[in-house]
Amino acid sequence: MASNAQLGKIILISAIAVFFYYFFWVAVLPFMLIDEGNPIRLFFPPLKYAFIVPTVFGVIFLGGIAAFSFYHIWSLRVKRD
Repeated sequence: MASNAQLGKIILISAIAVFFYYFFWVAVLPFMLIDEGNPIRLFFPPLKYAFIVPTVFGVIFLGGIAAFSFYHIWSLRVKRD
């Protein structure tokens, strides 16, 4: 099992890699003058998904926070009654 420091480094490196991949996909790739058959396009989905992916994760994240909050508020209310 990895220590907390090693796990933190793995999570940090993963987050940076995802950030740079997304940044290149959204901010750099649309302005590059490359043809459709270029192999670099194989690594990236169509640009329309660049806005769907963060929206879905945002809804899941906010829904999770709301569910967590409602659960704890409800449990406090049940204990009080």
